[in-house]
Amino acid sequence: MQNNRRFTEIIVGLFLLMMGASGLFEGGNPFVILLAVAGIYMLIRQFESSRETRSSAESPRSRSYNIPVAEEFDAQTGKERIYRHALEAVKEAGLDPDQVKVLVTDIGFMAFKDDEEPVVYRSRPVRDDVDSIQPFVQLRVPTKAVGRIRFEIVDSDGQVLFVREENHQLERGRNLITPAARLPIHDSQAMHDSWELRISADGLPLATHFFDWEETSLRAVRRHLTEDGEITGELRAALAANRLEKVSLDDLLADQVEDVENERQERRS
Repeated sequence: MQNNRRFTEIIVGLFLLMMGASGLFEGGNPFVILLAVAGIYMLIRQFESSRETRSSAESPRSRSYNIPVAEEFDAQTGKERIYRHALEAVKEAGLDPDQVKVLVTDIGFMAFKDDEEPVVYRSRPVRDDVDSIQPFVQLRVPTKAVGRIRFEIVDSDGQVLFVREENHQLERGRNLITPAARLPIHDSQAMHDSWELRISADGLPLATHFFDWEETSLRAVRRHLTEDGEITGELRAALAANRLEKVSLDDLLADQVEDVENERQERRS
């Protein structure tokens, strides 16, 4: 079913691209150019999705995913393997990774789009055309424990968009935890700066992970368009900055009289 959908999108993309190309030769209609851009985007999207390595993760939808996590030990050095960005997240929470008993060894997101397999994002920017994101964290604990693990996602404007707190039975060693919920992603959200993922246990902070968004080509076009016939605030500001100065009727008549006098002088000469 997924392959059929991709094939359909490729055909639609080619059709839009051909319509746009023919429109360019017939006068460059802006609407036709937009169709060509949409067709190019659909084709690029399909080629990118075929190259990307899709990683799985545990999902709340009774579907099993496997998040690729750090192994407990590096086979070459014999030392425990912990993600660098996870240690940075621990420090951002005001903690010393060498002193804490509950250590975050991995942290990030699973990004979901359509019916495709989720993509795992740790330190690289998340594509802004995904449908939803679901955070995860891997905790290392010295002994068995029971606690409430809290996930919070805060946007660029400091608004808390996602809060999920659940009880978890932690085993000695590493524990991979993800909430049974996802945050829907849409165009109106503030993505102009970094977002935060905050992890805490029983009210105590464990990690603060910062992540960015990667703007896709389709979103760049949609930023300037709303509903049909409407002008976005950004375009309205641009028009206001380049508005024509008001001219009085006297000024117009004065210019007209001056033009008539110039014509008379030219005829006499």
